[in-house]
Amino acid sequence: MTWCIGLLVISMLPLQFGPRSASAKDHGPILMRVSDWDTTLRPTAGPNYVGNCMIVYQDGHLHLELRRQEFFFGQASYVSYEGMLPDRDLTFLRPILDSADVKNLPPPPSSKLPLASDHFGWFTAEISRGSGVQEVGYGYSARDGQPKPSEDDRKVWEKESQALEPLAQWVRSTKSFDHAEWRKVRNAH
Repeated sequence: MTWCIGLLVISMLPLQFGPRSASAKDHGPILMRVSDWDTTLRPTAGPNYVGNCMIVYQDGHLHLELRRQEFFFGQASYVSYEGMLPDRDLTFLRPILDSADVKNLPPPPSSKLPLASDHFGWFTAEISRGSGVQEVGYGYSARDGQPKPSEDDRKVWEKESQALEPLAQWVRSTKSFDHAEWRKVRNAH
């Protein structure tokens, strides 16, 4: 079982990093790029892999890719959208990105493989900082279907997950609301 988990994680790592460029015209500098994914190795009524990748540009344009995989080692479905964020969303997002808690985070450490877990995921962000990019993120895992991280993961990711929780909530709520003005676009892959 351990080799199966390792193989699954390795096969999914390229999906973690999300889109590298938007499918439409260039909207200028990127404000942030986020990857948020969750995997379960247990039989489930829903997808066993969910991955969302979002790019927000400085001018408020947004590129979103949604990925779902229903079957182990099956093909994932991809749907991409583009749109413009309302000014109020950018006004809410920028202080989260510029908070001292987020700015002071180190780059995310790598998880130890193989994961002794049947449910795991990562939330990672690349945030524009002047002439560079800050990479931040956290991972989580659960054992035996229990929705709590292992002790090792908890120690490693606790500070990062607390500091990034407002950003994770913003990304997930932005993705979740019906945006009639967003348009479906051809996938970048």
